[in-house]
Amino acid sequence: MNRQLTILNFRLLLFTVFFLAVFVRLGLWQLERAQEKEAQRNAQAVAEGAQPVTLSRAHRERSRLSGQLIEDRGRFLEEVVFLRDNVIFQGTVGFEVMRPFHSEAGDIALVNFGFVPGGSDRSVLPSVPALTEVDELSGRAYISEWASDAGIDLYTGWPRITPTQSPLANGNIAGLSLLPFIVRLDASHPDALPRFWPLTVTSAEKHRGYAVQWFLMAVALLTLFIVFTWKQYKEQRDKSPAHATKEIDGHERRDAE
Repeated sequence: MNRQLTILNFRLLLFTVFFLAVFVRLGLWQLERAQEKEAQRNAQAVAEGAQPVTLSRAHRERSRLSGQLIEDRGRFLEEVVFLRDNVIFQGTVGFEVMRPFHSEAGDIALVNFGFVPGGSDRSVLPSVPALTEVDELSGRAYISEWASDAGIDLYTGWPRITPTQSPLANGNIAGLSLLPFIVRLDASHPDALPRFWPLTVTSAEKHRGYAVQWFLMAVALLTLFIVFTWKQYKEQRDKSPAHATKEIDGHERRDAE
C-alpha cells in the first residue's frame, strides 16, 4: 500500500511540476506579448504624428515604419489585381483588393484598397472598381506576420485570388520586386474602398489579463498539490503504529485521572 502511495505521489509531483512550469511560462509569454503590443502602439503613435514620406524613404527607415504616413507619385499597375481571400466586413464575406503602385523613383509597393463583397459562387470573381486618373498614393505603411501563402498557386489569371498580403509571395506570382510592406490606401483617396483596419487585434491590457489567468492557474495547481500532499501525510501519520501508541497512552492517562 505504501509503495502504491509513493508511486502515486511521485506521479502527482511530476504532473504538478510540469504543468506549473507550463502555466508560468505561458504567463511570462503573455507579459512579453503585452510589452510588444505596448511598444508597437507607441511606435505607431510616433509614426502617425510624423511627416509623410515617400516609398523609398519609408523603405530606408523601416525601424519606425508601421503606421507611417506615405505620400508618393507614380502609377498603379491596373493589370495586376490581387484579391485577398476570406475577408469579412460587416458580416459579409468577400475580398480585399490589392494592386502594385510603381513610384516615379522606381519603387513598387503593394497597396490595399479595401473590401469588395464576394458572390455566392467562387468561380465568379467580384467586380473590381476601375481606377481613377489619380497618379498619387496616400496611405499608411503596414507590416504584419503575414498569413501563410499555402495554396497561392491554385489560381491563375487576373484578377487573382491570394490567401495572403505577403509582398514577397505576391511579388513572386506577379514577377515584381515589391517592397517588404504594404500600403493601406487612405480613406480619402478617390479609389479607396470600404475597410476595417484596427491598429492592433489584441491590446496590451488583454495580454496582461491573460497572463494573470495563467499565473492564477499555476497558484491553484500548487495549492491543490499542497492540500493533497498534506492530507496524505496526515492519513499516513494517523495510521502509523507510533501515532496509535501515543493515542492509547493518552487515553490510559485520562482514564487513570
